[in-house]
Amino acid sequence: MPGKRRPWRKELKKQQRKRKRQNVAITRDRLLEEEEARKLKDCAYQQFLKQQELLEAQKLREIERLHDAEEEAWLRRDLLAHRQFRIQQQQRAAAEVAIRVKQEKELIAKLAEEQQRHVEREKREAAATVEFEEIMKCMERFLNNGGEPPPELRRVVESRPGQKLCALYERTNCCRYGPSCINNHRRPLLSNIIVVRHFFMHPLLEEENEHPEYANADGNLELSEQDLSEAYNEFFEDVVPEFEVFGYIQNFRAIRNTLRHLRGHVFVEYMEERSALKTFIKLQGRYYAGKQLNVEFANIQTWRSAICGT
Repeated sequence: MPGKRRPWRKELKKQQRKRKRQNVAITRDRLLEEEEARKLKDCAYQQFLKQQELLEAQKLREIERLHDAEEEAWLRRDLLAHRQFRIQQQQRAAAEVAIRVKQEKELIAKLAEEQQRHVEREKREAAATVEFEEIMKCMERFLNNGGEPPPELRRVVESRPGQKLCALYERTNCCRYGPSCINNHRRPLLSNIIVVRHFFMHPLLEEENEHPEYANADGNLELSEQDLSEAYNEFFEDVVPEFEVFGYIQNFRAIRNTLRHLRGHVFVEYMEERSALKTFIKLQGRYYAGKQLNVEFANIQTWRSAICGT
């Protein structure tokens, strides 16, 4: 077809170029072989090849030497790391053992201390029990035999002997800090005055000053001072005859103060100490209005100072 080359002619040209390239490569390789053969016959070239072989061998030996040195250094570092790891493990194990030993010693010491405190507490309780029984016997003898109270009942119990006296407790036999007060509280074993703590209770006494935010609440409007007065009169008529059974009463006073450490305490002053002692013994373990009575002897010096103190 005009304008187009025939396929066989194109293939022919391709094969011709291929044969030409092959012939050029064959000629080149032959020339190189001839050149190499000629060089091999040259003594200087042979010497050069030997030097190259020696240099290559030396290079390989150097590479091998460096490899061996690096491997040896790595083994040394690995051995040192393992050794340090073992040392650290031993140190940690020794520290743990020391901690356990210390904890065991502390535990043993703590148990021994607790045991010692327990033994001492039992001794104190036993001594207190014996002392209480002796005091009760003295009280029984005093009640049965008459006469003056024995010296054992004239003792004064002190909460913190040697410390400064609590001024408020001295005046009122009451303290806002109670047994935790840092000052000394003196309490007699026998007196003609007894105090029954929190004996007279009323909602007005319990609620007042406890929750100022509720001072104007409707609950407080339901009770009045008249209600409080009527409740106290009922209380007075209910309990005074019980106290008069044991002897003549000189004073019967209830604290109107709403503070917790003063609220509702009732002081009863008898003519004789023997009457107060009978009351103290008989009221032990008694209940009133669902609460167990807390009865103690009081050492009020003057009612005026006590009232001012409250």
